[in-house]
Amino acid sequence: MDGVLIDSEPFYNISVGELIRGLGYPYGEAEIARTTGASFKSTAEMLTPGEPKEKVARLYVEALVSAVKRVPGLIDGVSELLDSLCARGVKMAVGSSSPKEVVDFIAAQFGLNKWMDVIVTGSDSENGKPAPDIYLKCAEQLGVTPGECLVIEDSVNGVKSGKNAGMTVCAFTGTRHHAFDLSEADFELKSYSGPDIAEFERRVFPGVIAGRRE
Repeated sequence: MDGVLIDSEPFYNISVGELIRGLGYPYGEAEIARTTGASFKSTAEMLTPGEPKEKVARLYVEALVSAVKRVPGLIDGVSELLDSLCARGVKMAVGSSSPKEVVDFIAAQFGLNKWMDVIVTGSDSENGKPAPDIYLKCAEQLGVTPGECLVIEDSVNGVKSGKNAGMTVCAFTGTRHHAFDLSEADFELKSYSGPDIAEFERRVFPGVIAGRRE
């Protein structure tokens, strides 16, 4: 969701950075690389090990909601892609490491529920990304096997989570803000429009040529 459907990361890094540094802990490129895509539970444990978990979780949710309010809209081309996938009968899910309160807020803010059949959050799983739990739960609730799933991710932890779940993974780099190594993904998508999305559709729907199914 974050960095794939909405370009939230710059706002998140500001809000979360203010929170973490305000508690007396460092927050820079190293911390961002280690925690981007990880669950909010493990993020709190890694970045603020000496703080009460309940306190940090509450402050973290407040920081993320504050950040989302600054996001202007969905990434260019997302609405068109989701409409196209829905029209083809593709089942879709959000698999996010963010807390349920934040994911629900984003889903309502940007109208994601009209496209998504399932939403799984960091609150729904004991083990966050890079563990496969969130994506396996998505597959289970969609009623499909992991091998039938395509994961679109923008973080190292997210890519690893999808691969650990036994799914095909597409690395979306259209919102790249850091030099993350996403080479473990099966292929890359730079944009939701033009030649990039055409190549994406050829991979996902190999039987479609020039808009017609073979």
